[in-house]
Amino acid sequence: MVIVFTISLTAVLYYQFTYSFTTQDSILDAHENYYYSQMVMGWENPPDTNLVKKEINNLHMWCGIFEREQNEDGVAYPGEVYWSNLPPNISLYDFYSWTISSDFESMYELEIPLEVFFGDINDMPVTVVDNGRYLFYLVIDYIPPSELNNLIIAFILAIVFIIGLYLFIRRYLKPVQLMKNRIEALEAGDLKSKIDIIGEDELADLSYSMNKLIEDINTLLENKHQLLLEVSHELRSPLARMQLLIAMMPDHKNLTKLKEEVEFLEGMIGNLLLSDRLSLPYSKLDLQKFSTQDILGKVMDMFPSNRDRVKIENKIPDELVYIDETKFSLALRNLLDNAFKYSKLQEKADIELIVVKNGDIEFQVKDSGIGISKIDIKKLTEPFFQANQTVSTKGFGLGLTICKKIIESHKGRLSIESEPEKGSIFILHLPQIPQI
Repeated sequence: MVIVFTISLTAVLYYQFTYSFTTQDSILDAHENYYYSQMVMGWENPPDTNLVKKEINNLHMWCGIFEREQNEDGVAYPGEVYWSNLPPNISLYDFYSWTISSDFESMYELEIPLEVFFGDINDMPVTVVDNGRYLFYLVIDYIPPSELNNLIIAFILAIVFIIGLYLFIRRYLKPVQLMKNRIEALEAGDLKSKIDIIGEDELADLSYSMNKLIEDINTLLENKHQLLLEVSHELRSPLARMQLLIAMMPDHKNLTKLKEEVEFLEGMIGNLLLSDRLSLPYSKLDLQKFSTQDILGKVMDMFPSNRDRVKIENKIPDELVYIDETKFSLALRNLLDNAFKYSKLQEKADIELIVVKNGDIEFQVKDSGIGISKIDIKKLTEPFFQANQTVSTKGFGLGLTICKKIIESHKGRLSIESEPEKGSIFILHLPQIPQI
């Protein structure tokens, strides 16, 4: 719509300016024809060359006077030279006529005594006056601009046009840029800010719709978060009473089994809430500086009964990292916990720490367990997905989901390498320099 209006307005303005200037130039050309005719008549017939020299020197002109010849078709052409100071590079036979005085006479009801032609010779403006006996070739002492000057002018005009077009397009597409920025902010978890609505066109309507959509998404996420809190509260209350009753019960063959099932439900509720808290926009990090060796030491203290099953590489580089200690330790603990579950009791789970050349730090957890198929690897980080259902291990299917959310909130990533019956390697790629 805007483009069509702009093109139409440009066309109208171009027509008006072109018509106005063309009409004005045409009137001036008619007057110029008349004065050229009067000037040549004043030089007498045959021309007084002294008078011609005096006048053309005063007007800074060149002049060539030639005997008038005429071909069979009645077209006049220059014959023998009567007098001339024209430059030698001017070829009279290259003269091309644009207008003739008779056209102006009929157009403006003027009377021009002699026939006058406006034209050019090799792009040099030339006027020819025919007094019936002689042809007068009149050229203003004109030095055409060099091609370099023309190129410079054209280049400047092109730059001005491009800048003007850029400013116009930038202003017209500004709402699109605002929407792009808003989408990037949304990807980063910002559900609060809005797009500034500019104008009342289709882009403004789209901006309004996007603001409304983000607002609805924010409302749904808050409702989901609130629902999880309320459901977990309602579930934990009877679980707490069940734990109290179990503690008061006398010894029974199923008492241990009942206690484990209650603890399993309690753990599932806790993991659901934790997974939700780690989702954007609720994920907030308390970044602090820690050494890699300190982190490994604290995580290993969480597994006192399984410490002898863990083999740590002899040379662990003592690098500094910026992490949320609680959340990152939880991610590493979940990986170790999985390694213990899926490794045979007599085997060890290897922890290896490598500093990658690009500056990232890799925490690698290796196990010698049953391995994972390529199809299952792609689904491992999905909530509640559990590979190897044939293995009797308890879990909620949220451990790797939580790991992935934690490492991604640190601007890192989780990668998995595994083959069936050959074990698995879980790698936390952590940027050494914070990108938050």
